[in-house]
Amino acid sequence: MTTMPVNAGFVVTSPFGARWGTTHWGTDFGLAGGSGGHPIFAVREGTITHAGAASGFGQWITLDVDAEHGGGLFVYGHVIPEVSVGQRVSEGQRIGRINPDSNTNGGVAPHLHFEQHRFVWSQPGPDRLDPMAHALKGATWPGQGQKKEDKMATLFGVDVSEHQDGMSLAAAKREGIEYAIIRTTDGTYKDRCYRSHLDDAESAGLITAAYHYLRNPSEGTTIAQQVQAALEVMGDKKRPMWLDCETPAGLHVDHIRECKREFERHGVRVIGAYSYVPYWEGSIAPGEPDSHEFGAFWVAAYGSNRTGSPSGIYPGNQHHQWDYPLGNQKPALWQYGSNAQVAGYNVDINAYRGTRGELEALFTGQKTQEELSMADIQRIIDHIDRRAQEIKDYVDIRVTNPIGSDVKDIRQQLTGGRNKGEYPGWEQLGQDTQGRNLTPVDALAAIRQQLAQIQADVNGIKRGKK
Repeated sequence: MTTMPVNAGFVVTSPFGARWGTTHWGTDFGLAGGSGGHPIFAVREGTITHAGAASGFGQWITLDVDAEHGGGLFVYGHVIPEVSVGQRVSEGQRIGRINPDSNTNGGVAPHLHFEQHRFVWSQPGPDRLDPMAHALKGATWPGQGQKKEDKMATLFGVDVSEHQDGMSLAAAKREGIEYAIIRTTDGTYKDRCYRSHLDDAESAGLITAAYHYLRNPSEGTTIAQQVQAALEVMGDKKRPMWLDCETPAGLHVDHIRECKREFERHGVRVIGAYSYVPYWEGSIAPGEPDSHEFGAFWVAAYGSNRTGSPSGIYPGNQHHQWDYPLGNQKPALWQYGSNAQVAGYNVDINAYRGTRGELEALFTGQKTQEELSMADIQRIIDHIDRRAQEIKDYVDIRVTNPIGSDVKDIRQQLTGGRNKGEYPGWEQLGQDTQGRNLTPVDALAAIRQQLAQIQADVNGIKRGKK
């Protein structure tokens, strides 16, 4: 089995073969509206043999596939790698994204240049194959034929505070980050970077939310004071809120309830609670509270906590952490590491399984519009076609046909009807010099001529009498 190197919707913009008086030794893929930043995928299981700078491409990835999985070597050009040399990847795994910057992608409009080499990397010639006629013939789009968990889109996001002061969230967006969760407060301590991070994130088109580090009142501040401090930080830029529950002083479930009530009383939506397994199970009294009353759950669980790109260190959509319930619900968001490399910073990194619209709905509480399948789209088109035909039939019956009948009647009166493409005229109006019946128009013209002749005769008689 083989998976396409790009998502459904991409088209071939330049095929393998003759082009501009030479040979194009690969296939180019592009997307209407621009393909920069869109993910690319491993077409088969294999090993990454190059990932980095390459002449003419800016950067490239090469994927070596052993014979057991179909063999050959595949080249991805004009991309930003999210994998490293020697890394083993599975078919359909995200391995990078299309470089959106012509200044660094080899000087071309953003697209994927994709090559298939018969065995190993080879010079232009017979060992370079047309991918569409070989490996990609009959290939499925990423996600097709996979388990539900594997088909889910994975959206990566960061949570930031003043500890990431100077980090460009616009750069993070270019590296594939889709959302940012920004700290407002730690107890009553006000994060000085909330506004700047928020403006940067939203200017870049990231989905945003806020988080408050909830302190036990025993640490010196009431819940109401903490919420008030967060409100002052947000000002007119209130955003949906996560409650960060991990203070070493411990928490009581009533503290979380009170905090949620206070935020919502001031018009701030509480998305849910953030915590980690041992804390929620052992540091919140009494026992492990049911988490549904606080909203969704955002879990922190790092495992080996590797360093690397978000997609490169992500354990995958089928990882057992997604199925581990806290407070009787599975996590909606998973913070799977704190050493992800994003925009030149090591940051906390989070994964969401689903679409961008679904994530926005989680944060805002507003129902998302369901994405349409091709079958749905076809049903809509068929419905539109049926309605268009119904309207046409109505117009024909109620408008066009009556008007047409009236026009026929008028034409009948003016011409006498139609006979083999000719108008027969009316016997009652007489005939012309060639013996053809006259139409009303012909008869009127003849009458005018006769009147003119009569007028001339009358004028002549008058002159004779003088």
